[in-house]
Amino acid sequence: GYLATMGSSCGKGKVKTCCKKAAEHPAKKAKPAQKEFESPLGKGMPAVEASKADHVGRSAAQHAKAKKDSGKEPSALETSMGTLGNDSSKATDHSAVGCGPEDPECEQDLSSETIEKVLTSYWDIGDCGQWGSDLNSARCGGHKDPPECPESFRVAPNVCASGTALLMNVEYANTSWYMVKSLVQKRNCSFMYYAQYSCHTTTTTTTTTTSTTTTTITTTSTTTTWETDAMFKHRVKHRYPIEEGLTCSKFCPHCKTTFEKPNPGWHVEDLSGVQLPDVCFQESAEPNMHHVFVIGDWGGIIDKDGKVSPADHRKKDSKFTMSGRLFIIGIDDQAQQLVAQQMQSRASWTHPDYVLNVGDNFYWAGLDGVCGVPANQVTYSKQFEVLFEDMYKGPGLDGKHWLGVLGNHDYGGYKFDAAWDQIVSYSWGQGGRWLTPALYWRVKVYYPGFSVDYFFVDTNVWDALPGQVDPEHNICSFEHNKKDAHCANGGPANVGDCHDWFQRLWEDQVKWLESGLDGSVADWQIVVTHFPPWWGSEFWAGLCYRYGVDMIVAGHQHNQMFVHEEETNLLKPTAVVVSGGGGGITSEACPDPQGHDFQYGFFDLTFTKGEIRVQIINHAGREMMTTYVTQRPRGPTHDEDEGKDLKK
Repeated sequence: GYLATMGSSCGKGKVKTCCKKAAEHPAKKAKPAQKEFESPLGKGMPAVEASKADHVGRSAAQHAKAKKDSGKEPSALETSMGTLGNDSSKATDHSAVGCGPEDPECEQDLSSETIEKVLTSYWDIGDCGQWGSDLNSARCGGHKDPPECPESFRVAPNVCASGTALLMNVEYANTSWYMVKSLVQKRNCSFMYYAQYSCHTTTTTTTTTTSTTTTTITTTSTTTTWETDAMFKHRVKHRYPIEEGLTCSKFCPHCKTTFEKPNPGWHVEDLSGVQLPDVCFQESAEPNMHHVFVIGDWGGIIDKDGKVSPADHRKKDSKFTMSGRLFIIGIDDQAQQLVAQQMQSRASWTHPDYVLNVGDNFYWAGLDGVCGVPANQVTYSKQFEVLFEDMYKGPGLDGKHWLGVLGNHDYGGYKFDAAWDQIVSYSWGQGGRWLTPALYWRVKVYYPGFSVDYFFVDTNVWDALPGQVDPEHNICSFEHNKKDAHCANGGPANVGDCHDWFQRLWEDQVKWLESGLDGSVADWQIVVTHFPPWWGSEFWAGLCYRYGVDMIVAGHQHNQMFVHEEETNLLKPTAVVVSGGGGGITSEACPDPQGHDFQYGFFDLTFTKGEIRVQIINHAGREMMTTYVTQRPRGPTHDEDEGKDLKK
């Protein structure tokens, strides 16, 4: 299982505990402009909390009484809180149902001095929001850095049979809890610590009737506490309220009800930078929560018998030399199909509004054919039919648009003259779901109560090097491109122009992107591209800081990765989603035959007014990670005092 401790570094931090039933009580900040509840691990570690205090066993009645004594009314959250106590004789009654405000006997029992420490599954930080005064700020973590936390906690028997949970570092299980301080998250007025826990060994000693033999039986059990959907929904409902009955027609009367495409141009570059009409989505599987899937690097290779399998990226003798890892039959040989099946399965109940597609749609070398067909003409492609239309379908996916960009393999891998322009032109094809109307473009999506500005960016400049450089990883390679290679209706005029063409494309995009972000008033700003932002990290760090970019969604690396509050993230606190494990190419490392890995899969983003829930779903359908992103404020502008933040 996993524990996290959240505290406040404000001078008067407010931490409100959600004792006992974790599934019933949320935790997250109330101020959208600050980021405080976000997992830094990128390894699927869920966020749950541990705590300690001399008053940790307070019942809901005590919380209510404290509020009353201070002249403040208790919130509904406080009056609904229960407690896990140390007294095992009372654990069943009080940890299972909590102590109500009308139960003074229960209150008296729980306020006993014998109750010292409690494991709670969530904390609620209230300093930045509406939750009021702090009854438990001295708990583990509190206002201190590093936190003064014990290495073990007394817990209810239903959590650990022994009644004791041991804290461990998430990466080094034998390391002291205090080493966890390296994972501290500092964001304005709050910080968070992550730790792993396991249940203490339970030892039972039995003596035989002859008194000559003693048998010791040792058992160890572990448990994982996750934030439940109920907790997330509760937090969203109370932290980010939306007017009841608010509709798209009222919130955005000019919005379309689905994505609408402009008429195609003659040249593939004619629509570069186009902004599609605003669109609003109202219906959702859950009130005020809207799902969006993310996938990349997904289109495999069709053999002569029609079988689809990933491009093999792992062979030592491959042009793309790797470690020569094992090939896992049953997963590696059908990776795209497995991911597609899990997408359809999840879509059947989450009903995503659309899919964000981060490129490398067709391996190894893009669509068959060559560039140069007029952009307003769509030619038949077996790859589109087999790898896209027939692969991603079913309830929840049918009719859903795929909003995308091109990856380096779409251009041809180490060539530039594949039929990449047809990937753009297919936006006007018969299927109707494909939406890549230009090499770079944007659209604003509204939901009742909030909005998202999407910027789709071509970052293949990072793989378009001078022709003589790195022929195996260079779209503009002199070695692999034919001397007479060219693209007649937009694109490089010849191999000598290739590097310069991508440079011009990038420079034009930078101006367009900065202008668009500067004028954005949406709640969320999200960049969708192929290369993760560690390519061009200094540019991206500056851009995200100036304009408050909340998230960059990318692919290219062939696994599932989430990067957020790590010290190594130069974009911090901008979140980075890397979804390069779509199954079109073998993953970076071996997938686990039991399905416990981050190699192949997709992301499920749940948009709300104040948070985005980020979940990694792997090829086995497991939710490997759940974490949260809040909005990033813009950095100070040149004409303002340095200490001021320009809010969205």
